[in-house]
Amino acid sequence: IPESDDEVERMLATLAWWFSKLLKHKGKIHKPFNSILGEQFFCRWDIGASSSGTSSTERESTVASSITDVSAGSDSLLMHVEYITEQVSHHPPVSAFVYRCPQKGVEAAGLDHICAKFTGLSATVATGSESKGIFVTLKSRDNETYHTTHPVGNIVGWLRGNLKVQFAECSYIVCQKTGLAAVIEFKEERWFGKSKENVVGKVFKYDPQVLDKDTIMTWRLKDIPKSCSVVATFEGCWDKKVTVQRMNGSKKLGEAQTLLDMSDLDIAEKIVKPLEEQSDLESRRIWEPVAAMMLQGKYGDATKLKRGIEEKQRTLASERKEKGTAFVPALFKADYSSGNPELLDAAVINI
Repeated sequence: IPESDDEVERMLATLAWWFSKLLKHKGKIHKPFNSILGEQFFCRWDIGASSSGTSSTERESTVASSITDVSAGSDSLLMHVEYITEQVSHHPPVSAFVYRCPQKGVEAAGLDHICAKFTGLSATVATGSESKGIFVTLKSRDNETYHTTHPVGNIVGWLRGNLKVQFAECSYIVCQKTGLAAVIEFKEERWFGKSKENVVGKVFKYDPQVLDKDTIMTWRLKDIPKSCSVVATFEGCWDKKVTVQRMNGSKKLGEAQTLLDMSDLDIAEKIVKPLEEQSDLESRRIWEPVAAMMLQGKYGDATKLKRGIEEKQRTLASERKEKGTAFVPALFKADYSSGNPELLDAAVINI
């Protein structure tokens, strides 16, 4: 993301990354364990060499190689991407997290807090009140920060027994330092047949002295005023291929190019410390006995173990209440109200 000197290309690289994180929603839907308060998880990815720069002519190979080289087991491991997360609240359930690549000076931080509601034919999953999105910071670009928001997901296919995710409404990427913003608008997908395109959007220049990001993050595409100059448009299918067209207002600049092709991407395998090197608060140490029983088909035993873990948490919560003490996160600063959590200097990171 930070390599290009062209601010529009950095925005488009951020946009490509934003779409790439939807890759996990293409396959089968799984229900995770409910994290306990203070639960931690650490992992890293070793990233192979990618082409330098993010010019429009190199964008497609850059985005694809940076991910597929890893899953293919590239021998040239040049960079490490780290993931650090901690459950910082149980009521409501909130996890603070940060991704970081020290070699590139890139960090992405945010809060996981979701809310779900059910209708007759679908379940809608959206961000909860604590989550403000993901904040991507480019330290090598004077802390240029991109505030990105999550899409609303509808889980459909209940009648057919084939669950899948469809995205709806609008998501946003706003960089106040460069005065660039993107509105990503998802189209309603058809009940029968396949939609040709399910996402469209625009990247535009705005005046941060006149418009604030909270206002922009209420817009649909039709609400973008003429005072904002469009620098790129994009369209396609979020789960297949999205193309981008550089613009100068209403004038096209060159040919449309691939922003991201999901068919070129695979989810890279996490690298996690072995169980014996993990603390008692790390996810795999906590839930490994439960998962082992489930994999053996011993669901009754798994339920008993799960209830034991939950009962221990209730006991700890009662003890804190009796003593009048509040839970204090071990990895993140206690004030995360901005939605952009900060790691503690003394945080013990087990990567």
